[in-house]
Amino acid sequence: MTRAKRMWGRIWVLIAIGFGLTAVLGGAARAGEEDDLQRQIDTQKSSVADLERLDELKAVTDEITRLKSWLDEAWGLRAKHEYDQVRTVLDRALKQEDLIRNLITVSKLRAQELKREVSLKEIKDKNARTRKTLQETSDKKKTLEKAAQ
Repeated sequence: MTRAKRMWGRIWVLIAIGFGLTAVLGGAARAGEEDDLQRQIDTQKSSVADLERLDELKAVTDEITRLKSWLDEAWGLRAKHEYDQVRTVLDRALKQEDLIRNLITVSKLRAQELKREVSLKEIKDKNARTRKTLQETSDKKKTLEKAAQ
């Protein structure tokens, strides 16, 4: 065998090893990426339960349902190995989660505001009744004083 043939044989072996390593490492990277995306989806699914618990007033049930459907969509895309689309859906879900948290805060503040408005109205009504009673008592006193003279 000539020296050139041996050299080309070694080059082909190295090329084959390179392709083999690329396939193995690429598969491992994809598997790691898939596991990472699965963890992210699971984490966001567990946060949905927290959001439902926080939504005591049931003000954002539609938004939570939408979030759940997006997470189901992300899970389906992960199963199809469409990782870029999974990341897009997960980003959207994170923003939806932030929106839901803000809407829950707003609903709680509105409920607190309504409660305080009702309390304020009750106090104003009580003050008006007290003023009326005071005025009536004052008028009766004047009437009695005039009758006593």
